[in-house]
Amino acid sequence: MATYKAAVRQTRQESRERIVAAATELIRDTPYGALTVDDVMREAGAGRTIFYRHFDDMADLLIRAGREAFEDLYRAEEAFRNAHVGGEPNVRAAIETAVDVYREHGPLLRAIFEAAAAGDEQIIAGRQTMLERFDALVADVLRTSPWAAGRPDEEIAETARALNLLNVNYLLDAFGREPRVDRETAVRTLTEIWSALLD
Repeated sequence: MATYKAAVRQTRQESRERIVAAATELIRDTPYGALTVDDVMREAGAGRTIFYRHFDDMADLLIRAGREAFEDLYRAEEAFRNAHVGGEPNVRAAIETAVDVYREHGPLLRAIFEAAAAGDEQIIAGRQTMLERFDALVADVLRTSPWAAGRPDEEIAETARALNLLNVNYLLDAFGREPRVDRETAVRTLTEIWSALLD
């Protein structure tokens, strides 16, 4: 009996993973608003009813598919927090980590931001939480730089928010669609902008 339950659980997991993989592949070329359950299930090679055994709707699928991307972004966040050389932020190392996440998950992250822009409340909340977390992190890093000396905390917080918006929008544009920007070009571009501020 235990073996049967384990087999059923594995089959359900494989089915879910196949659906997520199909959606992730389709998102590379299809805007989120144009993607349908039928499209995803045709790509996954299964019927529509299977979709609803695993997901409530396309937004639910997108959130679950985005978990890995968000986990990678949070790891990039920790790399940024720890990327200090001689007390100063190692901007290039932090930017490289973020660029690599967007290179791997760019189309999926673009779809999540498109869904938020379309008004999906669940996705808006998740995206907002992520952005606020990064804003707080960058503000903390900025406070360690000479640039922050004597500046009011409100200015530091707004600068952090502006830098994050720049990063997100640039990286979504660079890696969310084809053709993609060269990795080194993206790293160098963002590193120069951040370094100009922090020096």
